[in-house]
Amino acid sequence: MVPPPFSPLMPIIELVFTVIAVFFCFMIYFKTKESYDLTKYKGIRYFRDAFLFFALSYVMRFLFSILMFSSFAFDFILPRAALGPLFILPLGYFSTMGIFYLIFSSIWKKFNNKTMLIIGHTIAIILSVASFLTRSHMMLLLLQSIFLVMAVILNVLAHKGQKKLSGTRVLYALVSVLWLINLWVIDRGVGRMPFSPALELFFHIMLLLVFVIIYHKVSKWVK
Repeated sequence: MVPPPFSPLMPIIELVFTVIAVFFCFMIYFKTKESYDLTKYKGIRYFRDAFLFFALSYVMRFLFSILMFSSFAFDFILPRAALGPLFILPLGYFSTMGIFYLIFSSIWKKFNNKTMLIIGHTIAIILSVASFLTRSHMMLLLLQSIFLVMAVILNVLAHKGQKKLSGTRVLYALVSVLWLINLWVIDRGVGRMPFSPALELFFHIMLLLVFVIIYHKVSKWVK
């Protein structure tokens, strides 16, 4: 499939969006700090650490966006086909760990936490390295999508019958929707999936709206 014509506005839009996404991830991370400090509840710790990993993955995306924007602004050619897989390596690890930490926030009571973390980091490293070596970013994307669905299912099962936690389940669903959309946008950014500029802009707007809703939910949650 032939990619759509390059729009000079897209690197700028990508850069602005990534900066805003990093801002929201860190805001959510720090917003929940006081709650964790007061309660020492591990579910909160893993939830907020998920956004720390998401923020780090967006930082990697920010660096990639800077390179792409610089190549446009200063009129020089970057080997996108070679740079994309290099950025997929750390980006894949950080984003996979973010998803795993969402899962950990629901299952930490049922497993040895140290073993759980070792397994999570090991799987994240293996997946990111395998994606880099095979240049199969689609494999990583699909597996992360499956993990996200698992995160939602596990959270629902963990809080089954507890109506007072329905807001938490909504929050997890929002995070999952956010990251599922984000995975496909990232695939467009560092992979080869052709999106039209209008569709890509639509996804960015949707992502930012979900970020705002999540931050609002978290703000009410930690009061």
